[in-house]
Amino acid sequence: EGFVLHPAMLDLATGWAMELIEGYEGKSLWVPVSYGTIRVHRALPAEFVSHVRLRPETDSAAGLAGFDVVLCDPEGAVLAEIEDFQMQRLSGEVALGGTAVTAADDVRFDDAPAPRELSPAEAQMQRMVARGIRPEEGAEALRRALARSESRIALSPLPLDTLIARAQPRAETERQSQSFERPELDSEYAAPTTPVETRLAELWEQLLGVSQIGIHDSFFDLGGHSLLAVRLFAAVKREWGTQFPISVLFEAPTIATCAALIEARTGGGATAPQEADKPEASATGFRYAVALNTAKAGQNPPFFIVAGMFGNVLNLRHLALQTEDRAVYGLQARGLIGNETPHETIEAAAADYIGEILAIQPEGPYLLGGFSGGGITAYEIARQLAAQGKEVAQLILLDTPLPVRPSLKPADKALIKLQEIRRKGPAYALEWAAKRWQWEKTKRARRNESGQPEPQGSFNNRQIEMAFRGAVARYDLKPWAGPLTLFRPPLDRHWKVTGGNWVSREREYVFTDNAWTPFAPRLEVIEVPGDHDSMVLMPNVSALANHINRLIRESGRDDGRAQALATRTAAE
Repeated sequence: EGFVLHPAMLDLATGWAMELIEGYEGKSLWVPVSYGTIRVHRALPAEFVSHVRLRPETDSAAGLAGFDVVLCDPEGAVLAEIEDFQMQRLSGEVALGGTAVTAADDVRFDDAPAPRELSPAEAQMQRMVARGIRPEEGAEALRRALARSESRIALSPLPLDTLIARAQPRAETERQSQSFERPELDSEYAAPTTPVETRLAELWEQLLGVSQIGIHDSFFDLGGHSLLAVRLFAAVKREWGTQFPISVLFEAPTIATCAALIEARTGGGATAPQEADKPEASATGFRYAVALNTAKAGQNPPFFIVAGMFGNVLNLRHLALQTEDRAVYGLQARGLIGNETPHETIEAAAADYIGEILAIQPEGPYLLGGFSGGGITAYEIARQLAAQGKEVAQLILLDTPLPVRPSLKPADKALIKLQEIRRKGPAYALEWAAKRWQWEKTKRARRNESGQPEPQGSFNNRQIEMAFRGAVARYDLKPWAGPLTLFRPPLDRHWKVTGGNWVSREREYVFTDNAWTPFAPRLEVIEVPGDHDSMVLMPNVSALANHINRLIRESGRDDGRAQALATRTAAE
């Protein structure tokens, strides 16, 4: 018969490990999304321990985290193994039939009017919330239960017979087919017509948890994100033996368009030769340039924006969709997925990116940008284009730091420790020791993992990060006399130190201009809502996009020179 585990078991098994997520401070709500594989080897005893490892494809900036979990008894015997347990950070409110629910709300839905007909899943959630008990009632119920002598007690607002009926194991087919109903989309449902489309539809439904996905439905409209994109194309490689970069979803975001690419690559859906060593290229033949909003391609010069340190352009999609009247191309890192070696210098990366920029737009003026560390590469692209006699109308950095940030002075480190001791007392010493030990373990783990291949179907984050950090450490930062606009979030002035300076929670000096002014005298700084990661995500990205659209309009460069634009296709 096997063993049954309640999903809430992983709330306890993983809750303590949330701090593994970069930037997690306990101020946001993370919820379970999906499981990859669950293996239960034996029943769980009254006491057991959990070991949790953060998966390498975790994208904390996008609010997505993956974990591998092993449950053991106190002697170390493995009880259960969970792979690819995914969680997602909630932002804002969750709307259920027009009623907004937040983590702080205590809501009863008995008399709540519904402005639209609820889906079965929404109706079921409303019924469960309405029948729930308040926190103070739960505490009293638990106190009474503990005072009783019975060994097994169930606390429920439902009648016992109903509770037992709902707890009965479902048929295997019913468990496997559990999914959300098709949401309201701009596209009408269209059934698959070819074997490739049929199999892709099955893969999408399994990954996205949505039933009846049509061949013209957008991956992004269905809730697709970078972690699911990685898993999707890993499955495509297993099924058809051909590898695509995940950025192809911008060019082919539907089952119909993805199927057409697979059929073109494999000759009708047959398994293609393995291409592990072949450099990846998008559907249009580019290796680095990814069209993020092809529907807006027109007569105005495009906007080219370099991805952040890890080279993934998917988090820039929101910005691209809100950029007015022009195409936006993301420039992704070499070797993001596959066996290709990442760029070792900023200059080499910039030169390769320029090759594709000129293929898309042979003549200026050019609109350039970069997110986070990608802004350093954008800076070098601008310098190389200017050296070739080409005009750069706008250079936009999105919270980009200097290639090498100044280290904290010993006196400032001492001041920070003194302030923390005053604030936390003796507990600070224990906290400092724990963080130091964690830092040492992380450093050793990274040293041991260096040179190890990433798991199949994941981003090569570690290799790209190592190459990028080495590249910026060697980069010779030279002045830029052209226009430069720095967008950054509100400053994190956490500790005041010597010389009137401030240090952030990340223990880095805080400068209103990110210290760029000595190198770019024409620098303009604009503060936007959010933090380093969320400034390019909804809803904060709307304010950022408005500023960028204004800057581009004011550059006054949308004129007859647009005729010079030429976009190369794979057929050419």
